[in-house]
Amino acid sequence: MESSFEKMYSVKEVAALLGWSPDTIRRLIYRGHLRAVTLPASGRRKRIYRSTRISERNIRRFLDSHHAE
Repeated sequence: MESSFEKMYSVKEVAALLGWSPDTIRRLIYRGHLRAVTLPASGRRKRIYRSTRISERNIRRFLDSHHAE
């Protein structure tokens, strides 16, 4: 049985896949070039942080649209 869930990557994982820095990936997200989902902060620790995830589909879409340039 196939899973209907799409693979999601962290900013660090996408940076490693593309050979770019995590800051570059965050900049692309901020400027709207790469779509991402920011998960709400969670946890009981003092340091609560948000987690950003990028779907495999959005990575492919970004690469396809910028490969032609």
